[in-house]
Amino acid sequence: MRRRLVDQLVTANRILANEGIIRGFGHVSVRDPETETVLISQSRSPAFVTEGDILELTLDGEVLDDDRTTYLENVIHRAIYRARPDVNAVVHHHAESVIPFAITDVEMRPVTHKGMMFYDGVPKFDDYDEERGYLIATEAEGERMAENLGDHRAQLLAGHGANTVGGSLKEAICVTYNFVLNARNQLDGESLGEITFAPESESMVRTTVEEAELSDGVVERLWEYLSRQLPERSK
Repeated sequence: MRRRLVDQLVTANRILANEGIIRGFGHVSVRDPETETVLISQSRSPAFVTEGDILELTLDGEVLDDDRTTYLENVIHRAIYRARPDVNAVVHHHAESVIPFAITDVEMRPVTHKGMMFYDGVPKFDDYDEERGYLIATEAEGERMAENLGDHRAQLLAGHGANTVGGSLKEAICVTYNFVLNARNQLDGESLGEITFAPESESMVRTTVEEAELSDGVVERLWEYLSRQLPERSK
């Protein structure tokens, strides 16, 4: 189990970098269900993460059996895992198409069938601690951020970026990919005029999400496509 999770985590890092969702900064983690610990890279650009970079953290932030350090904002991941037993993977990113929604009052809304997974809204966190600026770095800040996320799949961080979550690492990548795609579609649509598409049937929304966009087959299909776009990687 651990070896498979580590391999998937390295692939997830490379996918996010290859798709331009995470460039030099940003991070992704996965929960190990057997130990209730967090697997995440040491502080390194995701494009270059290898198996040897993966560290194991407790939910309280202790790095186990290693003297290296992980990302300053690792509390983002730990706080969400503590608050959300249903979440097993977290992505923190600054995707260019998402940032406009983090710096304006324009509401992000589902504009295509692939955006239906955000039908229940995308909350925005802006309750930062003074001493760390616009970073999520303290335990109290992480707790407030996780409370703001609530039961949603995605969250904006004002003036900063976004968090996306999933029940598995592959699902979190699917959610993140479609979150960024939906933001891009909304921006493109609004540049043409008023967006007229507005789903009204919650049952149709749930069916679209559960039976299609987040079904095992679709998640696996997207993971296969994205992972096959990756260049050969060194260990």
